[in-house]
Amino acid sequence: MLTDRTANTHEGNGGHGGDREVLVRDLPVRIFHWFLVVAVAVALLTGFFGEENLLTVHVWAGQAVAVLIIFRVMWWFAGGRYSRLSAYPLAPGRVIAHLRNVAAGRSPLVAGHNPAGAWMIVILITLLFGLTLSGVVALGGEEDLGPLRAWVSYRLGDAAGELHELLAWLLLAAIAGHLAGVFMETKVFGHPLLKAMTAGTMPVPPQEAEKGALALRGLIVFLAALALFVTVWNTLSAAPDTRWRQVTYIKAYSDNCGDCHHAHHPSLRTADMWERIVRGLEDHYGEDATVGKKTEEEILAFLKANGAEFFDTEAAVRLGRARTRDLRISSARWWKKRHRDIPERVFASAAVGSPANCNACHRDAETGRFDDANIHIPEKARAAGDES
Repeated sequence: MLTDRTANTHEGNGGHGGDREVLVRDLPVRIFHWFLVVAVAVALLTGFFGEENLLTVHVWAGQAVAVLIIFRVMWWFAGGRYSRLSAYPLAPGRVIAHLRNVAAGRSPLVAGHNPAGAWMIVILITLLFGLTLSGVVALGGEEDLGPLRAWVSYRLGDAAGELHELLAWLLLAAIAGHLAGVFMETKVFGHPLLKAMTAGTMPVPPQEAEKGALALRGLIVFLAALALFVTVWNTLSAAPDTRWRQVTYIKAYSDNCGDCHHAHHPSLRTADMWERIVRGLEDHYGEDATVGKKTEEEILAFLKANGAEFFDTEAAVRLGRARTRDLRISSARWWKKRHRDIPERVFASAAVGSPANCNACHRDAETGRFDDANIHIPEKARAAGDES
């Protein structure tokens, strides 16, 4: 860490001291910083404003953030002079002294990080680590995707999703604080922080310069971080999925129940609810949908053997197990919440037909997965909604 004598020298010389520009930020940490800015921006934009079918892009951005965070933690121990965690002035006394200086209108130029900046880096890295971890847990539990799909229940994934959103808001607050600090340092105190994070240089004494660009070492550490991430992701992903399985529809069900609407995946109702639906086909929502006794028993056996009890997907838990008086899937509170922003004219359009026609917008409805990435409202239906 820089000594107080060094800091005071810079302050006494007007902050820049007339020193020539020397390297103070190694190349890997500069590249890391700007790639992280892009990855985090994409993750935040797709997370807060993107439609659900942009989940794949959101996950890609999250994966990029994860690799970069792994690299940065490694670089805390293998990086250049000012990139190492040991160089951060994190002691409470130094933080208090720095804040007092700022309040008095002083902020000495330092080659490394001042106490507030050092703590902000630690906070941002910690939040991003929490976001990537909670995101992977939510992806596995809620979407049955990613390396933890076989290890995390839907309920745990749902809780992780709530934590993920909370951490995202905290990250936005931290980013705002970071930008405010950069603005104060550059505009109020005149410190060339942006130049340091682009060109890597600052006007400080030569003895405080970084030892080198460290490009090769940075590449090696990055490849190690990438290899670690890929290995862990692929190893965990190799576990068989026990929460969802492929269902082969029997012909009797597809032919008879697919006449008026698409044949719903069996996991969208529990066995007892299917029993009530099939036993009441003589008045199936105002229509006589009866089939022969043998066919009825065949269909019911198929549905009960593959009901919501045997799946731990978002659709099975939130819809399949939801009790509704009329037994309609679209009467479930969660269904209404997820579809509340879709105009009625979309459902009434010829391209969709009714709320019961799930496969009009969910391209994987037949599998029972209902992945966000497979949501696509037909253009004609979307146009009908825009007219409302």
